[in-house]
Amino acid sequence: MKFSVLYVDDEKDNLLAFKAVFRRHYNIFLAEGGEEAIELLKEHEIDLVVSDQIMPKMTGVELLERIKDEYPDLIRIVLTGYSDMQAIIDAINKGQIYHYMNKPYNPNEFKIVMDKALETYSLRMRNKTLERENIHAQFEILKNQINPHFLFNSMNILSALIPTNPDKALSFTRKFSKLYRSMLDLKPQPVISLREELDFVNTYIYLQKMRFEDSLQVNVNISNDKMTYVLPPFALQILVENTVKHNVVSEDTPLKVNIFDEGEYLYVSNNLQRRGYVEDSTGLGLKNLKERYKMITEAPVLLQSKEDIFLAKIPLIPED
Repeated sequence: MKFSVLYVDDEKDNLLAFKAVFRRHYNIFLAEGGEEAIELLKEHEIDLVVSDQIMPKMTGVELLERIKDEYPDLIRIVLTGYSDMQAIIDAINKGQIYHYMNKPYNPNEFKIVMDKALETYSLRMRNKTLERENIHAQFEILKNQINPHFLFNSMNILSALIPTNPDKALSFTRKFSKLYRSMLDLKPQPVISLREELDFVNTYIYLQKMRFEDSLQVNVNISNDKMTYVLPPFALQILVENTVKHNVVSEDTPLKVNIFDEGEYLYVSNNLQRRGYVEDSTGLGLKNLKERYKMITEAPVLLQSKEDIFLAKIPLIPED
């Protein structure tokens, strides 16, 4: 498969000569100026850009500087007949070029330069593909950890209900079966909408209240315009689960959980009344949550204690 090369020059004869020399080796695209080059980049998959430096309206350095942020993997070469050292420095610093070629060029030498540049491009793209595949594999491992973690904690709730209230234990089993089927539907997705997550969490809270009744008080206050924002599946459920697992929940000291949004963060707060020792705590839930977030956004998961309040903040990601 041929690589695609875009050559930009305001002199038509230079464009035609470049195409005549290199069309057997590459798919050649031609532009007579910076604006035309930018439009071609929008319409075609280009691997390498070669630009003349001195052009009206937009210099080669200005063109390469404009496209480097939008097309960071694109290989960039400046071609010019001027020996201006400042232009060379600007090309390197601003346009982040791969190579600086002088006119008139030797076609054989120029082809060697372009071939090496495209080899660098190919290696870079292969590495990015491998990196994406590695991240995807890690993400799958993290998602697969959720199932046993969720199942283990739910079975603990059921075991607590069986000796004290068999009827509730039976009802819990039926509701849990429905919830778990929903969980299996959501798990394959890297992100889900906040609305979907809330539907799942509301069912989870219902099951928890079967055990704790009014000792567990959950207030949800989320803006309607945030419902289409996305987050990793079970992100909110893990936070709610941790509040119950790590705090005393009783009639005398009810656990009060507030779920709300502010800016592009979702908050979960609860009154701190820590249990002395949590036998089944592995720390897996929050660690898993942080790792999954790292793979989809640079915004951090924040956990903090303020006097008698514990606060967790997780990013909400705008839907593309």
